[in-house]
Amino acid sequence: MSGATAPPMPERIATGIPGLDRMLGGGLVGGRPYLLTGGTGSGKSLVGLTFLLEGIRRGETVLLVAVDEPPGEILENVRSFGWDLSSVHTLDANPGVKAFRRTAAIQEIRTLTDLKTMRDISQEAKRSADTEEIAIQGIQLKLRQQMEGGRYARVLVDSMTSIRRFAVKPSVDAQAERTEIQSLLRFLSEAGVTTLITATPGNPGVLTPEEILTRGEILLTRKWVGDRSVRQVKIVRMRGCAHDPERRPFLIGPRGIVVG
Repeated sequence: MSGATAPPMPERIATGIPGLDRMLGGGLVGGRPYLLTGGTGSGKSLVGLTFLLEGIRRGETVLLVAVDEPPGEILENVRSFGWDLSSVHTLDANPGVKAFRRTAAIQEIRTLTDLKTMRDISQEAKRSADTEEIAIQGIQLKLRQQMEGGRYARVLVDSMTSIRRFAVKPSVDAQAERTEIQSLLRFLSEAGVTTLITATPGNPGVLTPEEILTRGEILLTRKWVGDRSVRQVKIVRMRGCAHDPERRPFLIGPRGIVVG
């Protein structure tokens, strides 16, 4: 009597952080969107950029949707690690809000015709003109145009919190906002691309669209013990695969992130 054929193991996508990949049982299940949460300074962007750099190392085409910071600042922030982000394709969705004293501005996202690599952006002169507001529909449209045909293997959206803050018009009610965000997340879910979406934690007991529609969540925390900064990572949930549920310490060192 022959046994049933075992289903094939899902492809695992390495994050570029060996300790985190061990916690994930080999890496993220490919082709799905995941949430990467944590407070300010917890290391979300660094984890996300490490994920993109691992894709580049493997010969993949990767995309950064930069909302929190303009690409020029991102390049400066990682310079000390010796990272080469020049081939990262970048959708510059940073709003250039005066309140944040941005030195570079962007066009409203729907008017952009082409994505650029970090190399191209770093060679451009800084722009100082005021900008129109970004729009969730515009971000989704540009992503749809660029992701047709499976061009990208990995995408980092940094961050959903800023998209909600800057891309939703004051006149939009809560339900309309939720619908817009759900539409963007459903698109990312159906695109078949391994996507990390950064966000700050929401209100306890209130599920956000990103918590509902992503396939897993990685939580980064940072607290001070005396004069020492203690960082930890926890896999909050991960659908369809076994994972390490314990909190593990991690460090941000000279070459990047190390999970103990």
